[in-house]
Amino acid sequence: MIKKIVILILVTGCIISCRPKKDYIITDEYANKELGALKNPNSKHVYNKVLSEEDRAYFAKTLNVAPAEITNEKLYNFIRSWEGTVYVYGGETRQGIDCSALIRELYVYVYNTKLPRTADEMSTDPRMELFKSPDNLREGDLVFFRISDEKIISHVGIYLRNNKFFAANQYGGVEIVSLKKAYWKKNFIAAGRFQQ
Repeated sequence: MIKKIVILILVTGCIISCRPKKDYIITDEYANKELGALKNPNSKHVYNKVLSEEDRAYFAKTLNVAPAEITNEKLYNFIRSWEGTVYVYGGETRQGIDCSALIRELYVYVYNTKLPRTADEMSTDPRMELFKSPDNLREGDLVFFRISDEKIISHVGIYLRNNKFFAANQYGGVEIVSLKKAYWKKNFIAAGRFQQ
């Protein structure tokens, strides 16, 4: 019995002393910077201006092209910067983003073009020229999918090269994937090109 009381006192004391104090001061400059980013997750990200040779080689290998063919440095620096971010439905930040928010951010940064917020709205934008055949795709075109039971376009990505596209996917997060995969082939609806 006494042993149980001693253990209870030790555990209770640890719980009380381990609780964070309400008043604290962050003095570490790095921690302050990180805390600022969390307070303002929509703060604009600064992208690299020049694509490193290492990144150029990475994209060339991923897309099965020669390194000299990776010419749109803004696009590929954007992609490299966002790869690995988790998918969050409705998300618009580095802590989590959805497909249309990612493509919208990409188009503003890379092409200086503001897009509607959802994949379905993007597909019906009057500036959008839709086409069905994936054979006509070129870098920068959007690819649209229906991945829900709704009768609307529910997913969007941006075409790169050799049947590869970049998107924020529910399983896998922000990544480059192949249009040839059975899942994407089955759910592909159309491609689109914005008329500048």
